[in-house]
Amino acid sequence: MHEEKFYLIEGKKMTIKELGQELEAATGSELEDIQGSIDRVVVKKPAPERGFEAFTVTFHLKHSVDLIDAVITTDNPKKRLADYDFENTEYTVRLISYIRKEEPIKNDSEL
Repeated sequence: MHEEKFYLIEGKKMTIKELGQELEAATGSELEDIQGSIDRVVVKKPAPERGFEAFTVTFHLKHSVDLIDAVITTDNPKKRLADYDFENTEYTVRLISYIRKEEPIKNDSEL
């Protein structure tokens, strides 16, 4: 659906706010929160000497149940999540996924 536009964003360095703005432009939809919700990705790295940290940022679309997940990385890992400056730091966008969810079916009590 938006893969061609997402492909142009992947691999770039940007702040999470800039990423949200790019996603709004690519989808033509407004996001509920331009900063998204951030989760740390805990994985066993095949090469721990690489020293990167990965996060998943989830953006919810306004007026839709669909959402967008973006995997971002930083080359400056920190011990605690609170030590990251998610507002001003630039992260590398690795992967963007549009997740289409079906609208819930209204039951008789909602009609």
